[in-house]
Amino acid sequence: MIYYIFKDQIFTVFLSLAHLTVMTFPEKIHDYVGGEIGDFKIYELNKGRSLVYEPKRMSVDKNFIVFQKSGKYHFNLKISGRDSNKDIEIRNAKRCKLFSLLKETKVFKLFECPKSLMVQNKTKTPLKVNEYWVQNSKFVSKGPPLRINGEIVYYQGRRI
Repeated sequence: MIYYIFKDQIFTVFLSLAHLTVMTFPEKIHDYVGGEIGDFKIYELNKGRSLVYEPKRMSVDKNFIVFQKSGKYHFNLKISGRDSNKDIEIRNAKRCKLFSLLKETKVFKLFECPKSLMVQNKTKTPLKVNEYWVQNSKFVSKGPPLRINGEIVYYQGRRI
């Protein structure tokens, strides 16, 4: 699964106790931090570009930061056998002007670009989009679960 990530955004990665999860980054990882001893075991592979997570507990819900030469990625690690991915490739997201409508409700419109998503708020009150409040519209990372007002509306490359 490809995750297109804006470096200033926090995203969620779901791990499973049943299998390892590998995350491959666009460049070599210089350092990483997060979790507590006993949450998971981490293996570094692919000449320092990949991290493999092996969860050790049923209820992991931790922040994690990966540092690279050109910046860092912030994300949350959670356990969910149903929503987990085995292989995640991180790529840099980009804003675009060519997008198509994926979903429309009374509250929001969700548009898809090749390397990002755009959420447009249709109400006068702020909309909670993952960890952010959106007044009008915002480009967000594509690939990780997208929650709008607490409900998953886009995950694993498709709308829900």
